[in-house]
Amino acid sequence: MNNYSYPIFPDWSKDELITMMDLYNSVEKAYEDHNGVSAQKILTLYNEFRKINPAKMEQKQIDRDFQKISNYSIYRTWVAAKNTKTKNVRMN
Repeated sequence: MNNYSYPIFPDWSKDELITMMDLYNSVEKAYEDHNGVSAQKILTLYNEFRKINPAKMEQKQIDRDFQKISNYSIYRTWVAAKNTKTKNVRMN
């Protein structure tokens, strides 16, 4: 796992920040770990992400910022998790 400066918003609560960090780390794992990450975990965290950041524009901005830093897409990982037939999702 690499050390990035993750996109964070000052108005997130401590719990929201922890959830967002878990999402970022899980998306990284989907790309970097040979076994991928639990598809259900991605789906659950993405739903939380949408609750924390209900505005579509904000969601897209966070994904863009994260992608600039890491080259990984939160949205594409969620789509893959939603459509996978396996327990884990692995991104290429």
